[in-house]
Amino acid sequence: MGIRLIATDLDGTLLDDEKRVPERNLQALQECAAAGIEIVLATGRTVQGIPEELKCLPGVRYVITTNGAVVADLKEDRAIDSCRMSAEKAAEVMNLAKKSPFDIMYDTYIGGQGFTMERFFSNLRRYVKSEGMEALVKKTRVVVPDTIRYVTEQACEVDKINFFFTDMDEREEIRRQLKDVSGILVTSSIPNNLEINAQGADKGGALLRLAAYLNMEAAETMAFGDGENDLSMIEKAGVGVAMENGEASVKKAADYVTLTNGEAGVAVAIEKFILK
Repeated sequence: MGIRLIATDLDGTLLDDEKRVPERNLQALQECAAAGIEIVLATGRTVQGIPEELKCLPGVRYVITTNGAVVADLKEDRAIDSCRMSAEKAAEVMNLAKKSPFDIMYDTYIGGQGFTMERFFSNLRRYVKSEGMEALVKKTRVVVPDTIRYVTEQACEVDKINFFFTDMDEREEIRRQLKDVSGILVTSSIPNNLEINAQGADKGGALLRLAAYLNMEAAETMAFGDGENDLSMIEKAGVGVAMENGEASVKKAADYVTLTNGEAGVAVAIEKFILK
């Protein structure tokens, strides 16, 4: 049974450390699209945060965003699948960060738009470690006076919540505290963050639901990832590929470990398994 769908994470996977797409990766994806393979971008970002050059690639119509909270059809500009948390649950999660004595930046995604507060927005380099990440956050956030109050007043469902930490011991303590909050799923995509979704919102589940929507079997899918938030996708895809720069748990679960994101590891695996 051949591969009919390729799902790839962006940061640390398809993109290099400067948030650029290696030319070899682009070429491999274009060759797959020409062969009729669906190319699915699977990311913790919103649709807004996905580079235009990727959204415009041949073969890219469907995207898995905010860790699986939303599966979108770019051609029809609509969500075809969603798993979001309630405003009340989102407020409970963010209040944990707000009331903590720790230094935590917290923000949220609602309807594909990020919302944060000025005290975080004007001090981003305290919480993010690269110019590329800083630029991404600035591009995808709107500043509101109080994020928790905004979510509560809007009474809207929330795609995802992000916590950014300046101290890794504090990150681990907050993660332990989040275990006492029901109905959520906690993962991470970079070393100093936590990402909180509704229970059931993960890339793996979203991949299987999208495959079913497209009348495909799980065995006909291939997935690429590097971070903890990619683990479910690596486990559930027909062929799970981890990046050499990936987390140990992701590499252990993978069927194959390719080269790093800076070495066009996505293309290397595609050439090995599909374009051989």
